[in-house]
Amino acid sequence: MRARLWILIVPILAAGCAGGSGDRAAESAAQKEKRGTATVQQREARDNSGKPEGGRVVAGKPSKSAKPSTEAKRRARLAKTRPWRQQRARPWRRNGISQVVHVRVRKLAVYKSPIARRPILRLGRRDFRGTQRAFLVRSMWQDWVRVYLPTRPNGSLGWVKRSAVRLYRNRYRVVISLRSNKLQLWQERKLVASYPVALGTRSTPTPRGVFYVVELLKPRSPHGAYGPYSFGLSAHSTVLKRFAGGDGRVGLHGTNQPGLIGSDVSHGCIRLKNAPVRRLAKILPLGTPVLVRS
Repeated sequence: MRARLWILIVPILAAGCAGGSGDRAAESAAQKEKRGTATVQQREARDNSGKPEGGRVVAGKPSKSAKPSTEAKRRARLAKTRPWRQQRARPWRRNGISQVVHVRVRKLAVYKSPIARRPILRLGRRDFRGTQRAFLVRSMWQDWVRVYLPTRPNGSLGWVKRSAVRLYRNRYRVVISLRSNKLQLWQERKLVASYPVALGTRSTPTPRGVFYVVELLKPRSPHGAYGPYSFGLSAHSTVLKRFAGGDGRVGLHGTNQPGLIGSDVSHGCIRLKNAPVRRLAKILPLGTPVLVRS
């Protein structure tokens, strides 16, 4: 917030001669005293009220209430410098470790920035299925944590207060290649496994970007279309706004058609054979990063 610009308007009063020296000599002492008194009164009125004779307003110093508060100055300075913008290219460190937070309060307020006055979103400690609410951490600044959000549009970010969450370390991450139809499982800096996957078609593509595991579901039948397990990701289809009664969330799950693995046949989800998805279900915690790239 820029400080107001105060312009002082100072009237210049020109004093002219009323006549010759004879007229000045003829002026009575009473008249001089009267004029002197009037001049003093004008000056006092100008000093006290800022209004000299004639009604012209003279701007004085701004009142204390008009001065920006200390908090307003701090917010203005932070809004200009934005020190929280400094961050890594990826949410995991060089050693492959990422950070995850779990919500610890009943209602979590999510802000657009650390200096925002009102939240843009409020989320419960658990989702409508009862799953613990978790977020992948993007960066941290002072008492704030910047997290990826499980909402549209893909890649949405928000700030939460550090005191409202619990911080955890995660050694795993998943990288998916759209070009080679491969899923790579990494543990810190070590490639642990690589599996073929089925991806979205050209009309319903699997979205690219950095996402994370939001939930892990176990279907009633392990022989169904989703296999024994289904991971819900923070990604959403860029084409389908609704799908199978949901909001178009992209999943990572098993299949009952293993012969299609390695091709582009899905509505945007990532399909694995059932044995690999069982392994992932045992080791991947909520908040695990999932990078989908070309």
